[in-house]
Amino acid sequence: MRYTGRITALTLTVIVFLLIRIWAYYNVNYPLTTPPFLAIICFIIAWLLGKQYDKAKYYSEKDVLTGLYNRRFINNVLPILVAQMDRSNSKLSIAILDCNSFKAINDKFGHKKGDIVLQNLSAILSTSVRKSDIIARWGGDEFLIIAPYADKKEINIIVTRFKNGLRELSEKLQVEVSISVGFAVYPDDTRNLDDLITIADSAMYSLKNRD
Repeated sequence: MRYTGRITALTLTVIVFLLIRIWAYYNVNYPLTTPPFLAIICFIIAWLLGKQYDKAKYYSEKDVLTGLYNRRFINNVLPILVAQMDRSNSKLSIAILDCNSFKAINDKFGHKKGDIVLQNLSAILSTSVRKSDIIARWGGDEFLIIAPYADKKEINIIVTRFKNGLRELSEKLQVEVSISVGFAVYPDDTRNLDDLITIADSAMYSLKNRD
């Protein structure tokens, strides 16, 4: 969780105190002193209000179960990334990953076990991507990878690292965990962002149905 709200609130509080003292100096002709306890209370209130803002901001962008970004964040950031790709004449790749037989896992082992599977998938995915990549829980048991400055070959390498980690996860949880994945590359496949997601999604479901 970032400290943007708390830092902003404290900064504004300091500015307000300074402005009040400057106003008092020029209009009342003597420096206005603030009781220490009052200043402390004001700073505590500012910190708490800023913290509430940071929490609200965090949960508006993050998935509660996995801690990954959510669909809302992706919808906001993807156009920005695509604009960067256009300026640098670069490619951007996305991958949509779906956990195979996830309903069967929930039905056989319970939803708590299913949540554990999703959390572990998220952890492995986080260690498989590059620092510049963005990962999100796209919905249910689906995940999304956005890889700026990467073609299909490069994002396939990322997904392969992820798949290699699934073998160890299957042994650890005593549950067979596998994924189906679909890819799309901007601007090779399309320049339309909605179509970019649709192409990757369709490719993933096509592979899933063949399995």
